[in-house]
Amino acid sequence: MAIAVVVQGQFGESRSASQIYARRRLMVFLVLTAIVLVLLVGTGRVVANRGGAPASASMIRPANAPAVATSAATNIYVVQAGDTMWSIGQRFHGHRSLANYVDELIADNGGTEIQVSQPLTLP
Repeated sequence: MAIAVVVQGQFGESRSASQIYARRRLMVFLVLTAIVLVLLVGTGRVVANRGGAPASASMIRPANAPAVATSAATNIYVVQAGDTMWSIGQRFHGHRSLANYVDELIADNGGTEIQVSQPLTLP
């Protein structure tokens, strides 16, 4: 034996309890779907914007860019995407102490702030 519950609406229309339940479930589904989409789009933008480089760009080294350019008088390194003073120091410190090399690198180039394609003087 099924009992049908009829609810009187605000404007005089009548709806069954199952219609109201289905409509509420649909609204909850739509709200949750909208929240998930907003989170996915926001996360995608954060992940894709690694230092202003597009997501398809190599963050280690561009394939066609030279890693080191040398001058006759001094060694010059051209900063690539993803470089830090520490990573540059690790590559070029040679037999010297890494910490001392990085300190010299920072002193020779006027601070720790570097930008892509900026030339750095290597100590």
